[in-house]
Amino acid sequence: MGSAGDSPARGPIYDTHIHLWNVTRPSGVPWPPRENTRLFRDVLPADYEAAARPLGIVGTGVVEASDRHEDTGWVLDVTRGNAFFGFLVAQLEIGADDFVSKLDEITADPRVVGLRGFLWSPTLTLAPEQRLHLQALAARGLSLDIISRGDFNPKDKLDALAGAVPDLRIVVDHLGGARGTQPDPEWAADMRRLARHVNVHVKLSALYDMFNPGADETHPWQAPTDVAAYRAHFDVLFEAFSAQRLLFGSNWPVCTMGGSLADEIAVLEEYLAPLGQSTRDAVMHDNARRVYRRG
Repeated sequence: MGSAGDSPARGPIYDTHIHLWNVTRPSGVPWPPRENTRLFRDVLPADYEAAARPLGIVGTGVVEASDRHEDTGWVLDVTRGNAFFGFLVAQLEIGADDFVSKLDEITADPRVVGLRGFLWSPTLTLAPEQRLHLQALAARGLSLDIISRGDFNPKDKLDALAGAVPDLRIVVDHLGGARGTQPDPEWAADMRRLARHVNVHVKLSALYDMFNPGADETHPWQAPTDVAAYRAHFDVLFEAFSAQRLLFGSNWPVCTMGGSLADEIAVLEEYLAPLGQSTRDAVMHDNARRVYRRG
């Protein structure tokens, strides 16, 4: 598999899912916790760019890793003027009284392309105020990133959301909670049901999480680098969504808890190689620009 000095890329890559934080700021960070000695360090734009450019990554989007409104401004500030960091998926509490005013505030910066919802904020219920706010996202042409794993934002709720707000572009992060080498039949059925909604996309991100025995980021783990370990899940997703609704995201630096960024890219490149260059380019680059409206 790849290494930091040997790019596995077969073309340009647009990474749709990274995180930035600065633990030494006076205000600190809400996550990661200090006890996580691997991740509790300053993670700044130059750090990612140095790791990413040698691997063929030509641009990226930051996904907020904080529930604090002011941290959206911090990410925008530290990436300002650097076109490599093309967009931000921010965070707001969907359903809160001040949602619309804060949404107007952060989207004054065109780099804010959407929100990651129902992670820090209250759970997905589709209560009337949540539905109104999700419709407000759609009306502004913004997207919703969401994690759905088991009982956390369960697939039936996500299915209802996709149907209730059909104009909202929904990106299901981290392979929809895939686990292990062989797909769970319930997961496969759920993903196929979600794929019936043309507004739902899936992010091929956090690959190593499939093999995290603790199902959290408390302790490092070692994930496979053999594409065979991932193939069955990829097959389900490509059959259900087609290449046009799948996009790459690394989940850097969290991905380094389970392996290297180079190996993560190499797994996907090996899977995509037999499918042709146009399919590869769609998943690894083009879909990112289209889904997040980067031109």
